[in-house]
Amino acid sequence: MKISIVIPSRERGKYLEYSLQTALEIDDPDIEVLVSDNASSDNTAEIVARFDDPRLVYVNTGARVSMRENFNRAFLASTGDYLIYFGDDDGILPKQFPMLRSLLEKHQPDGISWERMTYGWPVKGFGKKTGGVRTFKSRSYGSVTAYDGAQRRENLLACRLHEMQPLPELYHGCFSRDYLIRTATRPDLIFDSAIPDFNIAYRAVLKGGRFLHVEHPFSINGHSPASTGGGHSAGQSKTGDTGTSTVFEAENKIDPVTDVVGHASSVPLAFFSTFETVRERHGLQNLKPEYQAWYRYVLSSGRKNPNLKAQLVEILAKRASETGSEAALQAAIAMPPQPKRTWGEKLSRWRDTARSVRMSGELDGENTILSTAHVLDVILGDDFAVVLAGKKSKTDAWSGAIKRSKQFKREL
Repeated sequence: MKISIVIPSRERGKYLEYSLQTALEIDDPDIEVLVSDNASSDNTAEIVARFDDPRLVYVNTGARVSMRENFNRAFLASTGDYLIYFGDDDGILPKQFPMLRSLLEKHQPDGISWERMTYGWPVKGFGKKTGGVRTFKSRSYGSVTAYDGAQRRENLLACRLHEMQPLPELYHGCFSRDYLIRTATRPDLIFDSAIPDFNIAYRAVLKGGRFLHVEHPFSINGHSPASTGGGHSAGQSKTGDTGTSTVFEAENKIDPVTDVVGHASSVPLAFFSTFETVRERHGLQNLKPEYQAWYRYVLSSGRKNPNLKAQLVEILAKRASETGSEAALQAAIAMPPQPKRTWGEKLSRWRDTARSVRMSGELDGENTILSTAHVLDVILGDDFAVVLAGKKSKTDAWSGAIKRSKQFKREL
């Protein structure tokens, strides 16, 4: 079984250098590590060329394309039976990878998702908590469970997104090539909306499949000043967009495969647009959403930015006219903004944090996604394989991780 690890990249060579190394350090001859360079003008091509590894594949779009198109071209260039995508400032845990492979070979699902760590690159002036990573007891050495597809579909239609986690994931998750082709509108168009990872996640929820979730981390979600998601969040809160959301919007305008809902610097709008595009493009209009709940959710992202809220109202009004949901939009406009998190979610988050440990990602004077992956691999060890074999409890495995963590610098 061949597994393709795909890293779409654009103008982030200084991060890609370390991200790529996390994948190439995997001791497995039957993987493919594919970098799809979106016509970067920095030293991305030069950085990739430094690595002498037959498993490494480099492709270049030749001219700037949208994120969607870059993801799509990467898929067409890949050859794996299963595919994992992650960003060029993210990383994978090399020593945990054998356990992921064993699960794929044993169960052969349509896809597997897992718990992922979060790491902020320690760039001056960027973020409050950077350079470290938190390991959670509840998200390590846990069970392998099947998805309840019907319940997730109902939650998605009702915009109860906080009740949908975990989702089937291709980004920091894994899908079979067969499933991606089988559920596409045509074999050369795997991604058919602007946010490619949520395009696949929502498609999987709405169309169904055999998916598993693993309560154990296999990768690290890095965030940096160049992250697209961070740019959107900054635009929502009016805290100073890094420019990435503006570039994202400009690239979407040149893409012939456009969403059915307009774009603005709003993460909830991107989710709604993806959801509506998948419904319409895949002939799923019989699955009726609760528009009032979706409209309220999208409008709440403009609570701190009046200009963004006005833009959102204009975009949603167009969609409401197309779907006959004008009354739902007016009701949503009259409602107070939706809270970012419920008290139940806040309490759950606090409990999780209380049973966790935050470590610095620094190792031998380096603090990057690569050094952080090394730190985590030491802390996690190979205990998950022993847990999966039924020879150790989750509690004992976590105790071992806490002991191993003491050799590294703790953070609050």
